[in-house]
Amino acid sequence: MDKIQSHAKLAIVGGGIMGVSLLYHLTKEGWSDVVLIEKSELTSGSTWHAAGQCPHMMGSLSLAKIHLHSTNLYKSLEKETGQPTGFHETGSLRLAYKKKDLEWFHHVKGVLDIAGSPCSIISTEEINQFHPFIKLDGILGAFHTPEDGYTDPTSTTNAMAKGARNGGAKIYRKNRVIDIKQLPSGEWKVITEKGEIVCEHVVNAAGSFCPEVSAMVGLKYVPSINMIHQYLVTESHPEIEKLNKELPVVRDPESSSYLRQEGKGLLIGPYEKGVSAWALDGMDWKFDMQLLEPDLDRIEKHLEKGMDRIPQFKDVGIKRIICGPITHTPDDNFLAGPAPGLRNFWMFCAASIGIAQGGGAGKYMAQQIVHGDSEINMLEFEPRRFMSWVNKEYSVEKSKEQYRRMYVTSMPHETIEVGRPMKTSGVYQKLKDKGAEYFDLYGWEKPAWFNHEQIKEELSFKRNNIFSSIQKECEHIHNHVGVIDLSTFSKFEIIGEDSFNFLDRLCVNRIPKKDGSIVLTHLVSEIGRIQSELTIIKLKDHHYYGLSAASSEIRDLDWFNQHKLSNEKVEIKNITLEKGVLGVIGPQSRSVLQRITETDLNNNNFPWLKSKEIKIKNIEVIALRVNYMGELGWELHCSMNKLSELYDLIWNAGIDNKIIDFGSRSMNSLRMEKGYRGWGSELTPEITVVEAGLDRFFNLKQKNNFIGSKKINELANGKIKTKLVYLEVYAKNADVFGNEPVYYHDKKIGLTTSGAYGYRVKKSLAFAYIEPSLDKIGNEFLIDIQGDKIKARIIQEPAFDPNNERLKS
Repeated sequence: MDKIQSHAKLAIVGGGIMGVSLLYHLTKEGWSDVVLIEKSELTSGSTWHAAGQCPHMMGSLSLAKIHLHSTNLYKSLEKETGQPTGFHETGSLRLAYKKKDLEWFHHVKGVLDIAGSPCSIISTEEINQFHPFIKLDGILGAFHTPEDGYTDPTSTTNAMAKGARNGGAKIYRKNRVIDIKQLPSGEWKVITEKGEIVCEHVVNAAGSFCPEVSAMVGLKYVPSINMIHQYLVTESHPEIEKLNKELPVVRDPESSSYLRQEGKGLLIGPYEKGVSAWALDGMDWKFDMQLLEPDLDRIEKHLEKGMDRIPQFKDVGIKRIICGPITHTPDDNFLAGPAPGLRNFWMFCAASIGIAQGGGAGKYMAQQIVHGDSEINMLEFEPRRFMSWVNKEYSVEKSKEQYRRMYVTSMPHETIEVGRPMKTSGVYQKLKDKGAEYFDLYGWEKPAWFNHEQIKEELSFKRNNIFSSIQKECEHIHNHVGVIDLSTFSKFEIIGEDSFNFLDRLCVNRIPKKDGSIVLTHLVSEIGRIQSELTIIKLKDHHYYGLSAASSEIRDLDWFNQHKLSNEKVEIKNITLEKGVLGVIGPQSRSVLQRITETDLNNNNFPWLKSKEIKIKNIEVIALRVNYMGELGWELHCSMNKLSELYDLIWNAGIDNKIIDFGSRSMNSLRMEKGYRGWGSELTPEITVVEAGLDRFFNLKQKNNFIGSKKINELANGKIKTKLVYLEVYAKNADVFGNEPVYYHDKKIGLTTSGAYGYRVKKSLAFAYIEPSLDKIGNEFLIDIQGDKIKARIIQEPAFDPNNERLKS
């Protein structure tokens, strides 16, 4: 073997399908000075024993695009490299047993229509046209994806490896990485059994060993859990031997299994209820090309149900059983992106269906590393969504549950109790006792709505049985006053004599110079893409308070720290857990709060978009006259251990004003009426502030020295690919959920991002990104909602209180 080179632009640790795909795609993005280091042979971890399924049916648009690129790549690699991949384009069927399955099918079809992946929803009677052996009793229909199938994992990985070598990349096999150290220069030194290599970037693509590699650079915990997965292959079956076309892969929720043809026999792989985690105390470096002892008793009931659905399974014996570890995470999305607190150390691991995702994930990860962002939204794969707060117990229990739920139909607003609660505010139990229905957000417990009548929500993509409950919350806030727990905000102090210059350089909007002033602003990358949305408050000289979305906490902290100049006198403190926040919202909010503070809350002393440090009884509070709901109101920030006391004071002061509790479902309706964009929906890292229509939050004539300003100036004066519009939707019984296709004269011209019914304006509202040339008030479109083409038209935003009279009252 060639002696390992001493320097490279980037080194990948791990030679499974994820690592090799990234290496291949880095060469496609123009980086040839890249290397991959594998302790054994390529695919020797979990890749080689995977079943190789390549489905397209994904409810996430980003995942749909990832899977589509994977299959298209696997079909084309042989032509490029001369190396076969063994891809079988069989198509697949996902079976429906319940009406909610069909609702989900309609949503997924919209997602795949946007991604460009062919699909259809077929009737029960049509199923046997594609698969003659499926018993149809109890089935309501199926989702058909004609272009997916399965591939040979080892052949596919080797084909990408050949393509990577052709692009100039180097692969060093049988050479374990022993340690990784960061040099004073900021570069990384990768120490291997056969030499050292210094590089600018390191990628942890070590599969089951990703926690061990992460520990080398001081990362305390990686939520990557090995689950023991089993599948079995039968002997040949005479009926299959007679077929002149390969059967489609079947995904059966009833047996929680995939079932397919394998050669002239059959293959079945269950995701069983009694899942078993493995190697929880760490991996043995000697584990290589090994399988585990099968345990068919654990999957017996699933096998019986699967074999009942396709009876031919019962006719033949078992040829072989594959049992091996597959990594899973608490939400079953892989980890792809920067590791927390480290510059140029990337995570690219923990994939549960890595064969299907490897090809596409490698493409978009390569774009992110080379260009700073990819052409798809990678937020849902962001490692920092977990790696600052999860622990082992949470990760194991959540990952087990995700394994069990592999073929469970996902419904909007579904909550999974396993592993909860992790992070709670000072009023968590108090609100729970009052009927708060919580969901978990970045580990936080956040109130969704208040269940005063103790009803069970009927989950649906359509308006459901709590529609009137949310209506009551919204109407009460509009007419009276409500209180909401907003403690999930990420919260930062930016302190020091250079704090203004630091923020001014990072943010697109002008940073406030007057004490008590508030601005909404955005962080963008050098290529103009939105990295975060921030509320910045100047408390006093050299002291700023910053707020952002819960899920952005470590992402924003890293952005601040990694963009601080060495000579800047500024300190960034993450105080997210230290501060609790209550919103007091509604036309009677001033009346309620004035009873418990001596500070004059009238407009002349405390106007809109201003803050003051006040006292409510003996509690020190940062009061912000700002909110997300478009009514008179305040956000009250105090020490988390004082939040419960503050809540009681507010509640008791508001009894005569008919104060109520409310949650995020109502808040979403109210924010949609005000046309407020949301982080993670309208605002994502593949979008620029120009495309998102954020013109009022930046002025290039007044300020053009921020990071990304050059690119923003080009976009503001040139052509953009897409533009955000605000829509009134003539909905029937279902509102926009997000990622529905938008049509103009039968041509697909965009997609929705979020929506809700606005109870104050009595309209269904939505945001959508469309072709910029069609952005004109009054233009009409069709949105595919639950299989119906629903009319929508662009309206002037906001639909409610366009002059902000309620906010300023």
